[in-house]
Amino acid sequence: MSMQGEWSVPDNDDARRNAHPDLAALAGGVAVITGGASGIGLALAERAIAGAMNPVLADIEAGAIAAAEAQLAGAASAAGVEVLGHPVDVSDEAAVLGLADAVRERFPDKPVSMLCCNAGVGGGGAILRASDIDWDFVLGVNVKGVANCVRAFVPRMLEEGAPGSIVATSSQDGLCAAQGVYGVSKHACVAICEALYQELGGRLSVHVLCPNVVATNIVTSERNRPERFGGPRVPAGANPVAEGFKKFGMPPSRCADFVFEAMQSGTFYVMAEAEDDPGHIYRQAETRMKGILEDGLPYRPGSPLIAKVYNMARATQSE
Repeated sequence: MSMQGEWSVPDNDDARRNAHPDLAALAGGVAVITGGASGIGLALAERAIAGAMNPVLADIEAGAIAAAEAQLAGAASAAGVEVLGHPVDVSDEAAVLGLADAVRERFPDKPVSMLCCNAGVGGGGAILRASDIDWDFVLGVNVKGVANCVRAFVPRMLEEGAPGSIVATSSQDGLCAAQGVYGVSKHACVAICEALYQELGGRLSVHVLCPNVVATNIVTSERNRPERFGGPRVPAGANPVAEGFKKFGMPPSRCADFVFEAMQSGTFYVMAEAEDDPGHIYRQAETRMKGILEDGLPYRPGSPLIAKVYNMARATQSE
C-alpha cells in the first residue's frame, strides 16, 4: 500500500486481492442473478453457463423466466449445469429470503460462487416532481433490493468459504453528477458496493457495473411496478426512448464480458463503455471529481450516443 498522509491508497496488489485470475475456481458453483430473465441478467446467465456455473434466474416476470429457461436449456445441458428460475420482487425482503431458501434447497451441496444484484428500474422522474411512492419504488428496487440480496446471500457465501464474487449493476449515473431519482438510487448502489468491499476485506471480490446506454427494457420497467408502489404504468402507444435504447444501446452480452473481465482483473468500478461513445463514462466521473476537488459545480458532459437516442425520440414524437 502506498501512503498519502493518513490515507492509504490501494495499489495493484490490492486490485489483485479483488480478482479471480482463474475463473475456473468458480466452476461448479451457483450464480444467483436478479433481473436474470432478460437484458444484462440473461447475458450474465449465459456467461455463467459457459463458465460451468449453475445460474439462478431470479426475476419479477414469470413469463420472462419461462422463456429464458427454455432459451438456456440447450447450453446448460451441454455444460452439465442446471438452471433454476424463481420469481422474486427484490424490494421485498421476505421474497428475497424465500429465494435464498429455494437456492439452498435446489443446490444444497454447491457454493454460491456469484451473486449478481442486477435487478433495477428506471423512472422516478425529477427530484421536484417525484411523489413519495415514486421514491419508494425506485429506491426499493435499486437500493433496498441490492441490500436485501447482500444480506440474504453474502453471509452464506462467507460461511461456505469458497471463492466468490458479488456484482451489483449500477449505471454511469452512479459515477457522474446525479440527475433525478434514478441517479440518486444509482449513486447509492455504488456506495453499497464500496462499503461492502471494505467490510469483506478481500474474502470475496466485489464489483459495481456502471454501463452506458444498453439495449435492455429498463426504460419500460414501470410495467412491473408492484401494487404497493402504485401498480404497473404502461403508457399508451410506442415508447420512442425505449426504442432508441434498443436501436443504439450496446448489446447486454458486452456488459457481461466487462463483468467477467473485471472479475479476472480485480477491477472494482466497471465502466462499461459503449463502442459508439468511447471514454464518456470516464469523462463523466472525471468531471464530477474535478467539481468536488476544485470547488466546482455539478455538471454532466454531453454524450453523442445519448443525444442520438433522445434526438430519435424527439423526432418520433414530432411526426
